[in-house]
Amino acid sequence: MFKYLTSPLVKQVPLVSICRTKINTLRLGRLPCQYKTYATDSKDFTIPKTRNIGIIAHIDAGKTTTSERMLYYAGVTKRIGDIDDGDTVMDYLAAERERGITINSAAITFGWEGHRINLIDTPGHVDFTMEVERAVRVLDGAVTILDGVAGVEAQTETVWKQADRYDIPRIAFVNKLDRTGAAFGRTVREMWKKLRTRPLVIQLPVMNEESMDERHKGLKAVVDLVTMEMIQWDPAHTDGSVLKRVPLKEVADEKLYTEAVKGRTALVEALAEMDDDIVEIFFDEADGDHMLVKETPLKEAIRRVTISNKAVPVLCGAAFKNLGVQPLLNAVIDYLPSPLDRPSALVTYSSGKTALIPLTDPKLCALAFKVVHDARRGPMVYVKVYSGKINTRMTLFNTTTRAKERVNKLLQMYAKEAEEIPTINAGNIGVIVGLKDTRTGDTLVQSNDTVAIKSGLQLSNIDIPSPAFFSAVEPASVSEEEAVETALKNLVREDPSLKVWTDEESGQLLVSGMGELHLEIVKDRLLNDFKVKAEMGKMRISYRETCQSESDASAEYDKEVMGKRARAACRVQISPLHEDFDQQVENNGLEEGWVANSGNHLSVADISFSDDSVSEKDNQLNPEEVRQAVQNGLLGGLARGAVLGFPLTKLKVKAFDLQTFGQDTTLGAISACVSNGVFEAVKKANPCLLEPMMEVYTEVNENHIGSVVSDLSGTRRGHVIGLESSMGNDDTENSSEDVQVYAPEDSLLVSSDVDGYKPKQVIKAHVPLSSMLGYSSALRSLTGGSGAFSMRVIGYGEMSKDREKSVVSEMTGW
Repeated sequence: MFKYLTSPLVKQVPLVSICRTKINTLRLGRLPCQYKTYATDSKDFTIPKTRNIGIIAHIDAGKTTTSERMLYYAGVTKRIGDIDDGDTVMDYLAAERERGITINSAAITFGWEGHRINLIDTPGHVDFTMEVERAVRVLDGAVTILDGVAGVEAQTETVWKQADRYDIPRIAFVNKLDRTGAAFGRTVREMWKKLRTRPLVIQLPVMNEESMDERHKGLKAVVDLVTMEMIQWDPAHTDGSVLKRVPLKEVADEKLYTEAVKGRTALVEALAEMDDDIVEIFFDEADGDHMLVKETPLKEAIRRVTISNKAVPVLCGAAFKNLGVQPLLNAVIDYLPSPLDRPSALVTYSSGKTALIPLTDPKLCALAFKVVHDARRGPMVYVKVYSGKINTRMTLFNTTTRAKERVNKLLQMYAKEAEEIPTINAGNIGVIVGLKDTRTGDTLVQSNDTVAIKSGLQLSNIDIPSPAFFSAVEPASVSEEEAVETALKNLVREDPSLKVWTDEESGQLLVSGMGELHLEIVKDRLLNDFKVKAEMGKMRISYRETCQSESDASAEYDKEVMGKRARAACRVQISPLHEDFDQQVENNGLEEGWVANSGNHLSVADISFSDDSVSEKDNQLNPEEVRQAVQNGLLGGLARGAVLGFPLTKLKVKAFDLQTFGQDTTLGAISACVSNGVFEAVKKANPCLLEPMMEVYTEVNENHIGSVVSDLSGTRRGHVIGLESSMGNDDTENSSEDVQVYAPEDSLLVSSDVDGYKPKQVIKAHVPLSSMLGYSSALRSLTGGSGAFSMRVIGYGEMSKDREKSVVSEMTGW
């Protein structure tokens, strides 16, 4: 039994690296108290020994279950948290424990084998995609959890694309192999087919086929193809803390050994295609024998191809049964990058120039990627430090808001618990308390860094998705109005995918979000967390508006504001963007002088002064400030359409012929004039409504296909795209590459000729969001409770004139 240092003067760290030994039997001992690692402990946890990782997956794939096991084996918790019992560390919000899902991306820090792991557990529900987006933005690597029964699901594809955008190295963990119908090989093939990635199988599942009792079938061990050992968990210790490594040659299973040799050969061959170093080792040190390639060079090669995103190592297990989690933690250390292995941070200056800031740069550069309102501590800003370091009581400068901020405290998070620390070093994630105006996506530098401040240094921002639903919020009384507005302001600061505005006609306070569950959580938090008294109205679809023809309009603004005349005039031109315009922009980029915003393209390049009484030289307005004011006016005008006041999209908008009137012309007058010009041009350009379109995946039994397809294409006005088996397609061809992907045969692959089980069929369709309201109960009725579906927003589509009249009548009441 390995002992642990328990002296209060020494950090509680194992005396040995427990999973690196060749000893057969191993007991993962329990620590007498929580094992916490400090962000500032550079002696024990240097940058090369730091891992910033996230767990991403489809809802119910087992993300939180896996995270809880990681914390238990690392010694952070004394018992394994369970979602069903509502006692998980990572899902600590009342709404999360009540619903059994992750809503808030929780961060926690723990140690494993002398390494510091900053872990973020992300939601899998499509309504909380913003939480995934901002977590992925700051990660160095990710663990993708795949359901061994369901395979690659819809939201898995979504989060995979999010990780692709930031070029995040990943490893995959095929979970739930203890369940009937689980198929490791099929899931690997689906990764190749659906995710367009190169899966690199480094583990094989060993299934218990001998038992006649279905309850005891499923995963019983794992074969490590790198070390050619079988990893077994002692069934007498149900917490999975005792494991045994046995060389495969000592296992009396010829079929298993043959498959392992096949897998090891495929692994070395695949690495040889992508890594030159392993080729030299294969011929020079292993004499051309795949079995003689040693463990260390093999791991180094896997690490190189993973960090370069050429391949994704695939592991397997059953987290709920406590199988496979320790090897997964080892893989995080072995294959995922440290902050030093990632590209330097890309920054943009106000001049438009870009540069790379290395991690070793002594000047501070940090990104605020999340804000949480704490009733006791106030706003807590999560930051990733890309260079330099943040100290307690330091004064920061926010280059996004152009404001100074004071650091009161620095915290390291353990889900909902926090520990005060003196410093956050480069490459680490931490929390700042005391920042009043910092929001998600803001860049922070030190207040005395004049070069960064004057140049307007900015890290790349975080994409914020457009909300699809909205609801009215009604304070219970006039005295509650201020409290409701403050609570909503805090919620919007926490979650930028929420939008709050006041309807000009009705005077109602409206809040919009990503989905029904998203707004339901907003309501819960208003009532339970912020303790305000308010009612939320009926859930409505957040439509968009556009124009079907071209137009231009002249506008003049002439008003007296606080005793001073404000005056400006301009012209605005509007035209619709055609369908393939986005593809052309992606291929060729935007035209010079144009910028993209919320699906629109804006131009202020033709702006010039036109004033007979005052020359441009004599005018006190700064040309750069004027252009910014014009752009603000364009954005303000596009925020409200002419049909029902929804935001406008899919338009090209240009302001030109700006006329100024000496001292009467102010920046505010220019913005107001341009905004009015946009509204006038929109009214003349045949405005119409757009509705959110969803990509819907519906999984049903074969005998229910007809009724479900009929419902989707008829009642719900959808367009069915295709139909495929949930078991996946064995065809692993990729049109772009002639690559052979190894995927083992599934010993428990349940196919249609096995009694009692038939694979489900997946119907893919594009359906208007308004037609999907209440679809969950309708699908249960159509399929006798056996159907399931998932959906995501893919854009906005035009609605028919009859449908538009119906929406207008419903929204206006006439």
